[in-house]
Amino acid sequence: MKLSEAIDEFLRFLRVERGLAENTLKAYESDLRRLQSHLHRDDRPELKLHQITPLHLKDHLATLRDDERFKPRSISRVMSTMRVFFDHLVREEFMPKSPALSLHNPKLPKKLPLYLVDEEIARLLLAPDRNNPEGYRDYAILVTFLFTGMRLSELVGLNVGDVDFSSNSILIHGKGSKERLVPMHSLVSRTLRAYLDEVRSPIDSDPQALFYSRTKTRITSRGVGYAVERAVKAAGVNHRITPHKLRHTFATQLLHRGASLLEIKELLGHSQIATTSIYTHTHVDRLRKAVEKIDS
Repeated sequence: MKLSEAIDEFLRFLRVERGLAENTLKAYESDLRRLQSHLHRDDRPELKLHQITPLHLKDHLATLRDDERFKPRSISRVMSTMRVFFDHLVREEFMPKSPALSLHNPKLPKKLPLYLVDEEIARLLLAPDRNNPEGYRDYAILVTFLFTGMRLSELVGLNVGDVDFSSNSILIHGKGSKERLVPMHSLVSRTLRAYLDEVRSPIDSDPQALFYSRTKTRITSRGVGYAVERAVKAAGVNHRITPHKLRHTFATQLLHRGASLLEIKELLGHSQIATTSIYTHTHVDRLRKAVEKIDS
């Protein structure tokens, strides 16, 4: 099997068997196609898998290190991609041994995620004008981000039916088609109930969408980004805050208020919360108490 064929097979595996998100698939493909281009540069004949050696991979990494566009974190990601790729080929018996076994990730500088402090959170939530529909929608988006920790794509994909006021929880559709049930902080519950009852009007084009744009279609990731940017600017927060930084803020708030790492992992969607047994109900109640420790 040639390298190009192996890359195609691996990407099909990730898409069909693993159900990875499209952005993740694109990142894998970009890293592997770059490796393919490097190995076949200067019109060199295409290598078969058994011909690829650790020296080939190390030469590719050396080239990346000489390119100022590639920082240590990017090179570390490329290494991880190659390890996962060649490990898969070994498991599927396309190769006897992975040529990436001897690769060692560069030492990365420790970088703490940026998050909002309590005073900035308060200013941010006061920024949108809640007297008009768009302003209240923006406020509801900020509250949802700050008190659920969901990802940008998860918020964009929220449907009205995902919000359950009877159980006070939100069903979040996460990465890889995984779902998790997250308890609603009381502020989230009050805000979304008011938003649905008093602000949000029916949307003919996409009646299930929870948040929508000015054109009455489901809001896009860019639209959410603009909403966050507007609020950050109006609040006078002097550093760049993105939806992902709001997710970091949620996790940090939980940690500061005594939630365990396991609880935080589950709330962020790093593992699925089951919803079908008595043990699940007990577990969700415990997570709800952790969320309620955040001051509204």
